Amino acid sequence: MSDNSRTIEDIVSKYLHQNPDFLERQPSLLKYLELNHASGPAISLIERQVQYLRQQNESLEQQYNQLIQIAAENEKLMSRLHQLTLELMSMGDLPSFFDMLGDALLTEFKADILNITLFELKIEAGPKTPLYHTRHDDPDLQQFQDHLDKGQSVCGRLTRNKRDFLFGARAQWVESMALVPLGKDGMLAIGSSDPARFYPGMGTLFLDLLANVVTSRLALEVPQKQRKSA
Repeated sequence: MSDNSRTIEDIVSKYLHQNPDFLERQPSLLKYLELNHASGPAISLIERQVQYLRQQNESLEQQYNQLIQIAAENEKLMSRLHQLTLELMSMGDLPSFFDMLGDALLTEFKADILNITLFELKIEAGPKTPLYHTRHDDPDLQQFQDHLDKGQSVCGRLTRNKRDFLFGARAQWVESMALVPLGKDGMLAIGSSDPARFYPGMGTLFLDLLANVVTSRLALEVPQKQRKSA
């Protein structure tokens, strides 16, 4: 034992001698104390109950800390989504809207490739924006029908056929991706060369809410006669 350790122990010991009611005033510290039973390996019922309560308390603390972390992350996410929504809705035309959307998706998710596919709608965006158009009855879209019907974003590694349809020659580099349905308007896909970037069970609240922003903007801008149902 080092001199420093002995000095600290001396200080603590002296303090406890001078303040015998310390643990009564600080009962939360009791859960961190460990005392060997006088009879050796034997353990009393009360001690076993104390151990159980201590373990239960530690588990509750971990859950509580996780909830606090999730709440903080969600608050940060909602703040960013609100800011991004205002920026997107301030765009005066749909091409500018999709240009900003494309940049935001690649930046927010640190992704490598993007695909925005609209059904029936003809919108011309900037040359760097991966905005595509196809018919809703395109046979190649049948492989996505389950995802589109559920209307919820999914993350992970989709089949090679799906990746080929979305990313063409660059599909071989896509190790994980997020697929986001846009109601009857289309879908968007975000791809990454990092296999851990998008994974099954990953939270998709941001993507689902952002999809609502896209469909709401299209509903405002596109005449009803141009919006054909499937």
